[in-house]
Amino acid sequence: MELKEKLLAIVGAGQAEDSPAVLAAYARDHSLVTAAGLPDAVVWPESAEQVHEIVKLANEIKMPLIPVSSQEHFHGSVLPKMGGIVVDLRRMNRVLDIDLPDRLARIEPGVTWGQMQQEMAKIGSRMVLPLLPLASSSVVTSLLEREVPTNPRFEYGEPMTSTEVIWGSGMRFRTGSASAPGFPEKADSKGGNPEGPGTNWYRFLQGAEGTMGIMTWAIVKFEYLPVMDQVCFITFDDLAQAVEPLYQIQRRMIGNECFLINRQVGALIFNDGTPGSYEALKRQLPPWFVAIVLSGPPRQPEKKLAYEKEALEEIAAAIPAVKRIDSTLAGAVGLEKKLPALLRAPWPAQRPYWKHALKGGCQDLFFIAKMDDAPAYTRTVFETAGLHGYDVNELGVYLQPIEQGRACHLEFQFYYDPASQAAKDKIKALYMEAAAKLFQQGAFFSRPYGLLSPMVFEKARGYTNTIAKVKDVLDPNHVMSPGNVCF
Repeated sequence: MELKEKLLAIVGAGQAEDSPAVLAAYARDHSLVTAAGLPDAVVWPESAEQVHEIVKLANEIKMPLIPVSSQEHFHGSVLPKMGGIVVDLRRMNRVLDIDLPDRLARIEPGVTWGQMQQEMAKIGSRMVLPLLPLASSSVVTSLLEREVPTNPRFEYGEPMTSTEVIWGSGMRFRTGSASAPGFPEKADSKGGNPEGPGTNWYRFLQGAEGTMGIMTWAIVKFEYLPVMDQVCFITFDDLAQAVEPLYQIQRRMIGNECFLINRQVGALIFNDGTPGSYEALKRQLPPWFVAIVLSGPPRQPEKKLAYEKEALEEIAAAIPAVKRIDSTLAGAVGLEKKLPALLRAPWPAQRPYWKHALKGGCQDLFFIAKMDDAPAYTRTVFETAGLHGYDVNELGVYLQPIEQGRACHLEFQFYYDPASQAAKDKIKALYMEAAAKLFQQGAFFSRPYGLLSPMVFEKARGYTNTIAKVKDVLDPNHVMSPGNVCF
């Protein structure tokens, strides 16, 4: 029996394909990584039982599996390196349970940010999102990849709790308090505790790029929707001026959403999509600005907004670099009214993705750092970009405080024309040189995708050897996403 027929026997008619025309779509993404060729087949399961059978089949025939759940991809992680079966989980898109009192939702991996936003709106709640993800991106994948939320409060840094996974070995396994017998129907557990049983198993899945197993559902946290918001902006001529104010704001736990961007990123996000609006906005925006959303909960929202605004004013008075706190942003008319809703939803599906709106492609270079070091890292990237002939006026910078400012996610965005091989080669050379310099300076690449994996894992042999041993236990035949991470 051919591979396609074996897969169809598991998932039913029309839910597996091996034609080159269909497979070609799974051999490209928005990254600079080049696929080694086409996958052997693609399959669209709709249940955990079908996923389980597919994993068992892969072990029997020693065929690689490449799980995907988002509809667009950016890092090269889902491109075939050794052929294999693409397990496209988009049909597994059910919201299985919503526990409103505990603010927990159990969802399948095909649930997208756009779909989740609609579900949350029905119950007056919201997810805590990364910065304007695609509406077609998978919520579970985003959380597994540890994409940073725009709300830097410590309690929002780990929004995933218990999960169900099919390990590469074929074992069906539940992590956290969902491992209680009879969960969810016959157990007192709500699945809100991610720890255990014993080992913190969910850590083996975070950042693993599909190399350990396939998650079939996850329990995620959501939050109430604030009843009152007030947006504040603090503008700066230089990134270094913003560091101390950000530290002080985070130490005093002021606001919900809080981040720093330069005018390039601001113009891409906040333009209205009409011809010329991006260029006009970019001319008017300040070089750097911090956006903070002060939010009032359902109980006594006015009091919370009042004391947070007072604390902001105290910080401004104590730091000379903060000239004033504005309720509006120069050039962005009405943004103060639109920003909270914008940040609490994915990017509008009817508009080109904001990172691709300028030239069609964007390569992100991101890592974890201390905010104190952000100016030095930024100088390194700008100098390297200049050496490669990249227009630094078109270099996007996004700084996201995490865990109350203990550290930050620092991201540089290089925009290019994906139809031009020369442009791709230029950006690739710039990307690799800048990453190497930053790595030497102390940048922590906690998510080293594709091109950066060798650089990072070769410097961490002890860690690499340890996770290789874990891989041998959880995926003894190494069928899961070969070629990713360090495998």
